[in-house]
Amino acid sequence: MRQYYALLRSTSRTFAVGIEALPETLRDAVTLAYLVLRVSDYFEDSPSLDPEEKNQHLSRWAALLDQADRPPDPAAFSPLLQAVSAKDVDLPDQAAALDGSSILAGLAALPPRFREPIRKHTADTTRGMASWAIRGDDFPDEAALDRYMFEVAGRVGLLLTDLFAAHSEQIRERADSLREMAVSFGLGLQTVNVIRGLHEDPARGWSYVPRTVLPPAVPNVDLRRLGSEEQSRILDFLVRKAGRHIVDALDYCQALPRTERGIRIFCVIPALLASRTAAKSRRNPAVFRVPVRVTRSEVGRIILLSRILFFSNGWLERERLQALALMNGDGQ
Repeated sequence: MRQYYALLRSTSRTFAVGIEALPETLRDAVTLAYLVLRVSDYFEDSPSLDPEEKNQHLSRWAALLDQADRPPDPAAFSPLLQAVSAKDVDLPDQAAALDGSSILAGLAALPPRFREPIRKHTADTTRGMASWAIRGDDFPDEAALDRYMFEVAGRVGLLLTDLFAAHSEQIRERADSLREMAVSFGLGLQTVNVIRGLHEDPARGWSYVPRTVLPPAVPNVDLRRLGSEEQSRILDFLVRKAGRHIVDALDYCQALPRTERGIRIFCVIPALLASRTAAKSRRNPAVFRVPVRVTRSEVGRIILLSRILFFSNGWLERERLQALALMNGDGQ
């Protein structure tokens, strides 16, 4: 697994911190699940591929994931390897895509109780990405945006819950109630990603803002060129939406057994980072020009507190109330 941990750290240091807190066997499974989805992300996001190519490559990757119960044929991954563009060297997901055949081999070697949820949910997620690659970014309303977010993030919440349940009998006993919150957890993280991308998505011709929130009769609007009142309305919608889902995410964290230290840390860190990012974005028109960032010291503080206070539902409840304030438009 050493090579996979190294690849994990090279693609996302923040997620690596949470994953490395997990118990060993579960850590292996979540690492491989994460890397599988980074390959999917590459073929969804690569600026070197047109929509038809994205659909084709994602569909091929999903078909390979369907067969992940047995060692992969390296030749079967070859067309995907050839599709990875040297122009995308700055994309962190490119390294995962180049190592896709090895990732499949790691997935095949996992115990079935971990491999099967990964195989199913990642294949479904990847097919969802393939479908949306063709549909494009036209979201008539919030419900359409949520359908997209379910495919790319909500299913991930279900996948992780299934992996946690495969590891822990206590989590298996409460898995049904956890799954109800897991989708919203994923939607919260994805909504924050939308906020973080407001300064750059228009440059590649994308907008994740529903038409019901945009000015009427303005096709292909560049959000960066809207007036301050219109930008404020868009930002308010996204921050409230993020807050609503983060509330569920922190409820999810509190519902996890307190004895499952690593799983709690793994879940609490991204939930709190998302909450801080949403709070920093509130009433902050600069997000349309520059990326909103949680400072390195703030990230370090969240990680430290998560490791120390992982068991404290009182602490998590205070954090949840702050997210609730965001949802109600009262966050600072």
